[in-house]
Amino acid sequence: MAVRICPHCKTEISAATAAAFSNSIECPKCKARLEVASGSRTISSLCGLAAAAIVWHLSSSSGGDLGAVLPTLYAFLAFGVVSALVVMFTGNLSNAPELPAPEPVQSTGGHGATGHGGGHH
Repeated sequence: MAVRICPHCKTEISAATAAAFSNSIECPKCKARLEVASGSRTISSLCGLAAAAIVWHLSSSSGGDLGAVLPTLYAFLAFGVVSALVVMFTGNLSNAPELPAPEPVQSTGGHGATGHGGGHH
């Protein structure tokens, strides 16, 4: 079975859309609300963490003025790039949970927050 396919209408979702809107993807054909499945998120996070650890280890021996900062920066960038690429290539889509229904705001009877009218006295 291919990845990034709407479970309802079998329309393929682009890799860029899956990576950019992983929490709230709308199917272009049936308008179903989708998200990247939790298993795909876990795999991409683990791959990103492994890449970050490798990059940090390789760059931790660098010297100079920024020697203490660069390994962390490179690790952060490696995590972001690798985890996004893994979601793009292996991201499986599932149904997203329903959005909570908005509740109406309680009326204060026209007296405002202090219990008095909003105008001048």
